[in-house]
Amino acid sequence: MPLLFTPYSAVLILTALVSAATAYAAWRRRPTPYSTVFITMMLVVTGYALIAAMEATAVRVSDKLFWSKLEYVGSNGTALFFLLFSLAFTGRQVLIKWWTVILLGVVPYFDIMLVATNDLHGLVWPSLTPGPAGSNQLVYGRGPGFFWAIAVIYVYVLVGVGLLAEAAIRRSGVLRNQALAALGAAAAPVVGSLAYALGATPPGLNVVPMSFTLTGLGLLVSIFRLGLFDLVPVARDMLVERMDEGLLVVDAQERIIDLNPAARRLLHLPPNSLGLDAQKVLAERAVILNAPLRPGAGRVEILIDTDPARYLTVRRAPLRDRRGTPSGALYLLHDTTDRRQVEAELHHANDQLQEQLKEIEALQSELREQAIRDTVTGLFNRRYLEETLPRELALAGRRSLPLALIMLDVDHFKTINDSYGHEIGDDVLRTLGELLAARTRSSDVACRYGGEEFVVALPGMPPDSAHERAEQIRRAFSQLRFRSEAGEFGVTLSGGVASFPADGETDGALMRSVDQALYAAKHAGRNCIRVAPAP
Repeated sequence: MPLLFTPYSAVLILTALVSAATAYAAWRRRPTPYSTVFITMMLVVTGYALIAAMEATAVRVSDKLFWSKLEYVGSNGTALFFLLFSLAFTGRQVLIKWWTVILLGVVPYFDIMLVATNDLHGLVWPSLTPGPAGSNQLVYGRGPGFFWAIAVIYVYVLVGVGLLAEAAIRRSGVLRNQALAALGAAAAPVVGSLAYALGATPPGLNVVPMSFTLTGLGLLVSIFRLGLFDLVPVARDMLVERMDEGLLVVDAQERIIDLNPAARRLLHLPPNSLGLDAQKVLAERAVILNAPLRPGAGRVEILIDTDPARYLTVRRAPLRDRRGTPSGALYLLHDTTDRRQVEAELHHANDQLQEQLKEIEALQSELREQAIRDTVTGLFNRRYLEETLPRELALAGRRSLPLALIMLDVDHFKTINDSYGHEIGDDVLRTLGELLAARTRSSDVACRYGGEEFVVALPGMPPDSAHERAEQIRRAFSQLRFRSEAGEFGVTLSGGVASFPADGETDGALMRSVDQALYAAKHAGRNCIRVAPAP
């Protein structure tokens, strides 16, 4: 198996050595009846750290995945023995039987099996992403199974915290001071697991085994150097009371039996909140944004109807007594208002960007129309014809279809401008543009080619039909009358017709043919249509 030693793997190996040394020191002293459980817990931490070191050192993805799965044996085992240590430490050694250990190990065993079978369902790690180039890190995607496993470990640790906190509350004086001195040691795994679960640690960095090492060292110092034989595991005033996340503990009837200031602040609860129904409190103060909380474990998004409104994520984990009977639940409240606001701002910015893109597209379309349209007649201009005609010819060639061109010229247009003015001349051109638009198909391309010349491309139309169409346009236009200060007058057209491929196979050749046909009509006396002569 190829290995790559990194600073992280070195730290984990050091963690294993420290944990083993702590267990050895405790074994040498063994002054309390719960030392055996403590030593076992530290040995489990030692194995946990070594497995984590192997994962950090492995290079192949398959090897890293193997050690990652095995890490869950260490993490769940550490949480289990932490709870057993709490039972023994608080005077409940009688509860630690072989069947108790088996019962408490059911859920951790399920977590281990869930991780071991991840290849079948992908609930724990739905994706595996290589770390930065040049490193052997592997970033694990986090699925619902991952958060379930973390929640189970977190619940076991917090139950142990609750047992030891209860013992600290019952004591006073020196014993309470001794208990407070040990709180920092037990806070490390809670903070470490919470930071790891929330992604607050660098990708690929698992600080949980190292945090249990701090716990072991703290407990060892507290027990054997400071004489702290009555311990509590988590410093409530340093962790639970000051944590940003709200914490609610309820009994089997959903009555609040404990909460921290963050929960009171987030839910706007009165000082005398103990005994209130947690589900009723949430129903009165919040709007459930998705599915309601189930009796077991679950997660919901809620909206606290205040000014300003607050969004919370509520996670519920069930608690069980020593016989495995449901005894309550743990609610964790996380304020997601800032994240929601950022998402709303991003959504608003995205909407604005979409509107701007639509405006730009509309402007581009308008500019495109202006670039290809003649402003006087509304028909396409010469530029558009020069872009379109080669494509239409290529299409006609592939499909073996004809294509006809009609070129029309207003007879004596200069005389009209000189005699009646350019405004009347523009009216003549505009009227001819309207006639061409009305007498052509949607597939035809009618253009003002320049000055008083117009070209109509007729895809799929044979020469005879094109000649007839040109005659119709000529006759219709000659029947129109235009008004000026000098009186009414009529205007005539001359035109030429050419077709593809008989009169030209390229746009240039076809335009020359239709131009020759137009000049033939002019030489024939104007007000007529001529077909391009055979080449």
